Amino acid sequence: MGFYIRKSISAGPFRFNLSGSGMGMSVGVKGFRVGRGPRGNYVHMGRGGLYYRASLGGRCSSGRTAADDVGNVQPPSVVPSWNIGVQLVEIGNVLNMVPANGSEIVKEINEKLSLWRSWPWVLVAGLWLSAMLNGQPGAQWTVIPALFLTTLVTLSAARWDQTRKTVVIMYDIDDDTILPFRAFSEEIERLGSAKQIWNVDTAQNTDDWKRNAGAGQLLTRKPVSVEYGTPSIIKTNVSIPSITGGKHNVYFFPDIVLVMEGKTVGALTYEQFGVVWGTTVFIEDGAVPSDTQIVGQTWRFVNKKGGPDRRFNNNRQLPKVIYQHMGLAGTGSFRKLLHISRVEDRSSFDSALNRLRGTVQKQNLLALEAPQRG
Repeated sequence: MGFYIRKSISAGPFRFNLSGSGMGMSVGVKGFRVGRGPRGNYVHMGRGGLYYRASLGGRCSSGRTAADDVGNVQPPSVVPSWNIGVQLVEIGNVLNMVPANGSEIVKEINEKLSLWRSWPWVLVAGLWLSAMLNGQPGAQWTVIPALFLTTLVTLSAARWDQTRKTVVIMYDIDDDTILPFRAFSEEIERLGSAKQIWNVDTAQNTDDWKRNAGAGQLLTRKPVSVEYGTPSIIKTNVSIPSITGGKHNVYFFPDIVLVMEGKTVGALTYEQFGVVWGTTVFIEDGAVPSDTQIVGQTWRFVNKKGGPDRRFNNNRQLPKVIYQHMGLAGTGSFRKLLHISRVEDRSSFDSALNRLRGTVQKQNLLALEAPQRG
């Protein structure tokens, strides 16, 4: 699915709608809905740069603007350069990734993630009760009704769990603001068009180059997905490009970069987030993607002259390929390294990211100036 912006989204029995006067919410079934609005809670990005949040079953920060956080704003952190020559390990503590203008939504998402689901307990209790009834003389006829009731209550509990664990983020974005985000999203799409992308999990130096095809460093990698998507508990009306796989999943929202590790999330502002590019020659012992350039050959077991070590049977040749690496870095010691099968000029990606970064900075400044103009 490509980039989109919707005026309405559904979250369980609720439906959120954007109009010219704001956001409204309705609940019900098709043909009969009870609504609220239009002065609801949502995210507005455009002239004025007001930031609002909306959620289900939790606190709502109605009327909140970025100016409310002015006392907590910290200077943008400098993103350290990525030294590709050192040992590579994906690191970062998401608990240290909380920007001033996104702290409330990060806290709320983490609260929702920590909630227990009730439906498994309801199901277990219902099955236990049914088993007890089945063991009672003369009560067997109640087992089927009890199982039927258990099914209904479990489904209701599952629906309730889905509702109370959902965070809704509605964006009302004007044309001037959406163009940079659309361009950046399209660059993520272009990145995802490579035949294969891996996350580099760990790296270990080795002196046993003879048994490792001449390599001086051993990497462990896992495939990642580059697509549109959000964590399951988040509902939003804007398509969100994401990089999922490895220790951290990264979601690029219009105003912040959300980083998820397990059941915990943090966030970075675009000022705190940076990307560096480079290339690396990799000895590939697996399938070689069709869009990869092969730059040489070596042997699984190699001698000092670079030829095959005759002491080993089944000593097969291995291709040397060139991959593009993408280093993501940010505050909270965040580091993530990707290998991309296709090497391309990524200057347009950097330009789109810089344009989006500048747009978000401008909206934050407008939000801070709005109370003074009022």
